[in-house]
Amino acid sequence: MDAAGLDDAPLVVITGGLGRVATVLLPWLRRRYRLRLVDRTVATARNDEVFQADIGDPKAAYQMFAGADAILHLAANSSPRQTWDTVYAANVRTTQIVLEAAATHAVPKVVLASSLHAMGEYNRPRYWPVDPRLDPRPCCAYGLGKVVLESMGRLHADRTGASVTCLRLGLTGWPLTERRYLGQWLSDGDAGRLVLAALQTDERYGVHFGVSANTRNHWDTTSARHELGYRPEDDSEELADRAGPSSGPVCRLFDTETTSGTSD
Repeated sequence: MDAAGLDDAPLVVITGGLGRVATVLLPWLRRRYRLRLVDRTVATARNDEVFQADIGDPKAAYQMFAGADAILHLAANSSPRQTWDTVYAANVRTTQIVLEAAATHAVPKVVLASSLHAMGEYNRPRYWPVDPRLDPRPCCAYGLGKVVLESMGRLHADRTGASVTCLRLGLTGWPLTERRYLGQWLSDGDAGRLVLAALQTDERYGVHFGVSANTRNHWDTTSARHELGYRPEDDSEELADRAGPSSGPVCRLFDTETTSGTSD
């Protein structure tokens, strides 16, 4: 569908709209939605509204969400090496502002980008594939911030009646260069399919793992398949022969027991 055919399509506001994950998703989302991209950097994007703004500023968030039919909140500092102070300022506080502005505008649908790091301590053979219904066990301060994000999303859904979907994304928008990522890879195509499915569901609140149909099945996507209608098509095993050794420590998501094949 061309831009003219989308004049009456729902408007999705994407925070972090010029970032790594958004860049993967834009070709998929443009097929169905009008897009307003909000980012701290400035650039142009074909057929999209693009605004340079700090979404952590309540006034900016309020202005950016006017008229939105849905919000896709991707803006975040994604480093697992952050301190809690940085995570709170960059991720937790920003999510709070996003949800408060969404409530003010009565935006009916919110999709929040969470992470596998919210459940990172389960990334051990004894738990594979990890059930998303288990209690959160973050592996780092970044993961803890995502646990808080998910809880804020639930509170927002309960208080406002909006539909909130949290996606615990795996390796998204990065080349698959290391073997340890084979069990958590999310291909570009499957990322698009997943987010489209999340935007279209009317579930009151849900948390789902976002990985591809990987042979090395570390994360259970049953809820995403059944509740969102997510249909992953790609498998990291097709790229396994190109993946090399680990580049070094990240956080406890990749504890030494994980790579050795022993349980904790």
